[in-house]
Amino acid sequence: MDEISYELHFDNRVVKTFQKRDKTFWNVFQKNSKKNSKNIAVTDNDKKFTYQQTHDFVLEQSHYFHKLGLKKGDRVCLLFENSWPLIIYILVGLKDGIIIVPLNPKSSKVENKMIINDCSAKAVFFDQSLEKNIPSEHHICSVKHIICFDEKIILNDKNVQSPRKITVHEEDTAFILYTSGTTGKPKGAMITNFNIIHSCLHFKRHFELSEKDNCILVVPASHVTGLIAHIMTILFAGGNLILMKAFDVKEFLHLADKEKLSYLIMVPAMYNLCLHRANLDNYNLKNWRIGCFGGAPMPIGTIKKLRSFLPNMLLVNAYGSTETCSPATLMTLDYNENLIASVGKVVETGKILIMGNNNKEVRTDEIGELWISGPMVIPGYWNDLNKTSIEFVNGYWKSGDIGYKDKNNYIYILDRKKDVINRGGYNIYSSEIENLLSLSGLIVESAVIPQKDPILGEKIHAIVYAARGSQILDSLQKLCKENLSEYKQPDYWTFVSKELPKNKNGKVLKSLLIEEMKDKF
Repeated sequence: MDEISYELHFDNRVVKTFQKRDKTFWNVFQKNSKKNSKNIAVTDNDKKFTYQQTHDFVLEQSHYFHKLGLKKGDRVCLLFENSWPLIIYILVGLKDGIIIVPLNPKSSKVENKMIINDCSAKAVFFDQSLEKNIPSEHHICSVKHIICFDEKIILNDKNVQSPRKITVHEEDTAFILYTSGTTGKPKGAMITNFNIIHSCLHFKRHFELSEKDNCILVVPASHVTGLIAHIMTILFAGGNLILMKAFDVKEFLHLADKEKLSYLIMVPAMYNLCLHRANLDNYNLKNWRIGCFGGAPMPIGTIKKLRSFLPNMLLVNAYGSTETCSPATLMTLDYNENLIASVGKVVETGKILIMGNNNKEVRTDEIGELWISGPMVIPGYWNDLNKTSIEFVNGYWKSGDIGYKDKNNYIYILDRKKDVINRGGYNIYSSEIENLLSLSGLIVESAVIPQKDPILGEKIHAIVYAARGSQILDSLQKLCKENLSEYKQPDYWTFVSKELPKNKNGKVLKSLLIEEMKDKF
């Protein structure tokens, strides 16, 4: 086991670290390129690239970036679907200390303009199919180069040049990832090599990942799950990164069978879609040993079905955020229903405090806000000292998530601060109800939202996606009566026959549901 040490980072943070570690991700990739030179690093449809080939492409493109005048600390925006050139450009940034800013392929031209201008990007690289989402040049003043990707640029240049010698430090910013902005203007989270290395080590150590593992990227690289938990983690382990442009159930399962999938992270809804839209018995998935999920609880019905079809797969709840550079807690699921609602225990080098309104730590089983610290927690937001000073206090990030810690140090998330429903002076945590409904095994997913009320202020409205719809209302109401206090039981029920609306990162858009339902009752 690696020795744990306490170190001072980001000026004033004392953090628990893995003492034996590489300082930069590029150092790790170089080692893997020598050790596993002939192993496949990236698979993109019919294209397969070894670690040595990928390494050589990066050196070539490093010189291309140099010719463009791009240097350490410059910001470069990338607008691509999940594809191999995106991976090459990411690695160039990590090698040369150029800060990579991935843009979501589903983002609008207006959203991209805001990000490009906010980070003062020097260059934008994009795939031709996404040209419509690139703002015009006079709207992005800092940009010197707008370059449409041509694979000839990479594939036809066979002159592997000596690498440029650029010193990159572990506290240097590697990526800026912009949050979804559901509560206002998106914030640019600065992710450092120090953050990346520790997040990758948490995943690698917990799951014993190695060069034998195959991972399918099923979420955008512009999201922390795609970038860190998939791309960085599997390349860190020396495994094979398999790319999907967009998630499609049958295409995914075919690819999982063909490429011998062993590890990935999806939201619970994606697992449900696999169960509802395909017969898993038709695919050879025996190598799929790690199935992580996050963003929402996994219904007990889904857990049991997955175990029936995939008995060798370990289901793991991974709780984290952009600000924690992916995992803050990890929870391996079993049949102990008392723990299914938990997101697990804090990762090896992390720490979580449950803080009350007075900014003092509360006692065991008492509810408060999660404050998270550790080497995986980012130093702050790009170009926003005000929000950084508000959300990062004494080495902790104030998550905005409400929950508690039990006597065995298992963490439970009840709600977002902003989503707490106030019914006649009582605080109701929507996830408590959603988790209970998920345990019924009768629904696909649910969202509990406030419904304005002239007397109580707010009432509870449960929106449920279920195959049998209102036929199960009596069963769900009975479940709530047996397990919830009277004031926590839903006042209104709405059943829908399709997936609930989600943002680009797979989270339910409760704000949209609230707007749609505001005049319903």
